Amino acid sequence: MSTPPFALPSGYEDLAWLADWALPAEHQRHGKRLSTPLAELQRVYDTLLPRIEGIIAHLDQFPVDDLPAPEGNLMLLALAFVEVSPAVELLHSPTVPDGFEPSRFRVHF
Repeated sequence: MSTPPFALPSGYEDLAWLADWALPAEHQRHGKRLSTPLAELQRVYDTLLPRIEGIIAHLDQFPVDDLPAPEGNLMLLALAFVEVSPAVELLHSPTVPDGFEPSRFRVHF
């Protein structure tokens, strides 16, 4: 059985290359950020930054707890942008320079 293609809403299909960033849990997105070189984080950031307002406006048309699958994937990419942004804008590093080892922290919810 094959895996279905990564579905995105009409007009956002060009973001399909970001499918591996569409992770459903915060700790997964955080781990992805920590394991990704800054140059790749910058590429993700540069791709999503000019689109983020349109993405949010599109997602605002749907109830957050009942998103169609393509919109759900788009929301996960918006959340990936939230994860990547501080690393690019503030830290200039995938990790927090001079911070605690990331493995010391556990996200509970």
